[in-house]
Amino acid sequence: MSEGLITWESVKKKGSEHYKSKGGVEPIDLYRSLGILDSFALGSIIKYASRQARKGLNSDDCLKIKHYADILISSLSVKEPKP
Repeated sequence: MSEGLITWESVKKKGSEHYKSKGGVEPIDLYRSLGILDSFALGSIIKYASRQARKGLNSDDCLKIKHYADILISSLSVKEPKP
């Protein structure tokens, strides 16, 4: 893996606590297993970016955009062939 790439494990550690349940399935794991994680992450980035454009800059929304971008980076690091 290239230096600086985000791993799935590090993304999972950063998720909100209210999505983490004992013995339950986290939505992000479901999206990943269904093969729709990339689309979900892109849609979430668009959602938070458009909210920024309408309501003004907000650091919480910027951090959410970064989190979903990290999800995409972790996904790409698994899919891209190694040199």
